[in-house]
Amino acid sequence: MKIIWVLENIKKNYNTNDYYINSKLNVLLLLASVYLWKKNHKEDTCVLYADDLTIDTLDKLKVLDFWDVIKPLPKSRRINKDVFWAASKVEVLAQIDEPVIIMDNDTHVYKPLKHLIEPDTVYVCNFEEGKGYYPNSINKYVQQLSYKARWKNESVNVSFLYLPDATFTKEYAELSLKLMEEFTAMGAPNPQYLIFSEQLLLKHLLDKNNIKYKSIISTTWDCKEWEWGKDNDRGIWPYYGSEMYFKHYGPLKGYILGNKADQNYNSEIKHLLNCINFPKLNLSLIPNP
Repeated sequence: MKIIWVLENIKKNYNTNDYYINSKLNVLLLLASVYLWKKNHKEDTCVLYADDLTIDTLDKLKVLDFWDVIKPLPKSRRINKDVFWAASKVEVLAQIDEPVIIMDNDTHVYKPLKHLIEPDTVYVCNFEEGKGYYPNSINKYVQQLSYKARWKNESVNVSFLYLPDATFTKEYAELSLKLMEEFTAMGAPNPQYLIFSEQLLLKHLLDKNNIKYKSIISTTWDCKEWEWGKDNDRGIWPYYGSEMYFKHYGPLKGYILGNKADQNYNSEIKHLLNCINFPKLNLSLIPNP
């Protein structure tokens, strides 16, 4: 099976601070994500889609061989990537013609996972309660979309996403990109419209098409309260106790960089270096922590 990571330098500039791999922490998170998957799933093909600047940076770090295949990003749609910064992931999915797993660059799988996944079932990272957080049906931009639906509050987190049916993958990706294009034309102002187009839409289509889906983490994330909520019976592991098997760093990266909320930057860097076991790695090329 193909396992996909996607990186895009949306500023087209080496020196911008929001270039993902201008950070030592982000580089190590990315490399550990790939290394850990390959360690536990040697049969899979790990694929990186990236822009030329990113490939050049990874080449200078001598880490391109962490992946089995390196591919260029698809041609970009008319999407404002300052707002829809993860659109390239969906642009890649629109080209997929086989079952696939696509993972965020800060998602780590520490133990074998695929034997726990039902082959005909979509898997997401976790379910989300989005009431009061996601744009809803009365939102002025949502009301202008050409695609009309009864939008609900529940969503899914796609930092881990297994899509077994290529036909559905293409349907989802094309509609997601269409929504991003329409929101861009309207001037939608912030990345909440990204997660609407990417995550809320996916949950809507799964329900609409009666497609089976489950989650890796069986605890629901409450977006408004910014905390883990109730456990459910549709996942593999509850959040508390899952970190020995699976971890999506997400907003935790900010706490690590700031040494806040019991997080320690130096300890985390040491942990990530131990994960990848790559003594030749020279991070002096990366300017930021």
